[in-house]
Amino acid sequence: MDIKLRNISRNKISKFIAFILVVLLIASSMVQLLYIAYTGINPESIIVKKYKDSKTKFAYEFNYAIQQAYEIISNFPRVPDNIEFLYYIKTDGIETTNSKTYTKEFFSSHKDAFYAYENGTITIGKNTNPSILEWNPYPKFDDLIMYIAFPDDYMQEQQRIWEAGRDKILPLAISITSSLLVSLVLIIYLIAVTGRNPDDDELHFSRFDNVYSEFLILAYIPTIALWCYVMSRLSYYSRYYNTLSLSSTQIYNFIITGLVTAFVTIISGILLLSIVRKIKGKILIKHSLSYKILYTINDFIKSLFDGRRFGVNPLTKTLHKRQVIFIVVSFILVFLTFLFIMVPPFMVIPPILEVVLIYWYVKYNNETYEEINKGFNESLEEQMKSERMKIELITNVSHDLKTPLTSIISYVDLLSKEEDLSETARDYVNILVEKSNRLKNIVSDLFDLAKSTSGDINLDFENIDMKKLIEQTLGDMEDNIVNSGLQIKTYLPDSPLFIRSDGKKLYRVFQNIIDNALKYSLQGTRVFVELEEKDGKAIATIKNISGYEMDFTAEEILQRFNRGDKSRTTDGSGLGLSIAESFTKVCGGKFKIDIDGDMFKVMISFDLV
Repeated sequence: MDIKLRNISRNKISKFIAFILVVLLIASSMVQLLYIAYTGINPESIIVKKYKDSKTKFAYEFNYAIQQAYEIISNFPRVPDNIEFLYYIKTDGIETTNSKTYTKEFFSSHKDAFYAYENGTITIGKNTNPSILEWNPYPKFDDLIMYIAFPDDYMQEQQRIWEAGRDKILPLAISITSSLLVSLVLIIYLIAVTGRNPDDDELHFSRFDNVYSEFLILAYIPTIALWCYVMSRLSYYSRYYNTLSLSSTQIYNFIITGLVTAFVTIISGILLLSIVRKIKGKILIKHSLSYKILYTINDFIKSLFDGRRFGVNPLTKTLHKRQVIFIVVSFILVFLTFLFIMVPPFMVIPPILEVVLIYWYVKYNNETYEEINKGFNESLEEQMKSERMKIELITNVSHDLKTPLTSIISYVDLLSKEEDLSETARDYVNILVEKSNRLKNIVSDLFDLAKSTSGDINLDFENIDMKKLIEQTLGDMEDNIVNSGLQIKTYLPDSPLFIRSDGKKLYRVFQNIIDNALKYSLQGTRVFVELEEKDGKAIATIKNISGYEMDFTAEEILQRFNRGDKSRTTDGSGLGLSIAESFTKVCGGKFKIDIDGDMFKVMISFDLV
């Protein structure tokens, strides 16, 4: 059913019939309107039943009566001949009337049409429409007495004519309103189905739609102008007819009105439906000559800024060329501003173009910067991906090495307990024990570093005394300190310094740093361990004099497997400082290395709680 209804509504014959009906209905409505104008019937009679209540007819007539009364005063003793109302006028030196009885009571008895001006005061009849006062711009005179009234028989006759006109115009008004409403419905229908075929839901354009949009819109001007001119000429003579009978000239004018209105409606309908199809297809603006010209100019200028003109150049080169173009064009616009300074209408054009130029410059520079940042981000992402792969590799390798290494250590331990080993074999076993333990420490360090770097590490935060933690670390490392032959100098505060951190991880940090100092300090020197409170932070500093030339930077020494002692005469994996730095950061602190000549300094700081 829906498909059948769609086929009927979109059928070309249905559209054609609807279009012709619109033309006929609008044309007939204009003919009926002209007929109303020729017969002189006041359209107000449709809604106003009584002639005396008319604001456009009787109020105007009453106003004209007052005007004539003032003319009598001005031209006395000359009195106009076409006076249809009763009046009494008395002023300085003048007293005139056309009524046998001229008392105020007599005039006021005409309640539907009475007006009095006396002692500067205006009064009207009880049933007189007060809108007559809106038409009274005349000067007031203190000594003027003026009574005006329309006779009852005159008002009755005018009421009869008013009702006759109402009876005549009411069917016409209903016919015109119905015709226009039906036309509106049909126009909406034509707008809805134009460009649609029964076979599909695609939008189909006609050859007429190839005309540029502004030409379609501008075509309305001569079309409507023609209709307005013809209608104004034909309606101009309506003032001379004002009768219910029609002459041959009026009938001829009706025919001309119908034909011209039909022609204008046809042209307007064709233009409207073409514009509607373009709106449906979203091409109304794009399919205009102005748009094509402006788009071509705009596209050329934009190509100088969006990089299309410099597609083969690197992004940085594009930025440079865009900057040069911006400077040159801005200079030209500034020059034109001064050139047009004596012509105000043209003077505002260069600043407006400058604003557009700045907008393009900033917009496409931002796009270029985004592309550059995108390249940086992709490069950084690749680096991070590579780093993650390294961490995963280290973690997996460390994990895979633990099982066989544990077995090796166990078997070496069992082998060392054999009693019948020769001295040479026992030396070999001792070397195996030493090296396997060192390898175990390296694997453990690798595993810990990988976990801390990746963030996959369990932390147990608590309030700890940093002073007590350093004292505990130094106490646990007492044997190592004694064997190193170095002296530890401590400068610790008297009161505890509480921080929030993971005590086990922070213990490992201080252990690695002090162990590093013991390994690489110059023999006979001292290692300084200091702790102080500064700006709400607990700052621990470990300083030592290096036993070798430090030809590296703080950043280089923190790299994994990087050791300050290039000759590798000491034990170590090169991971101690890396682990210390990583653990410090995950525990919420800051880790810093400072190298000053042969002085190697490590500073660790935490916020106090």
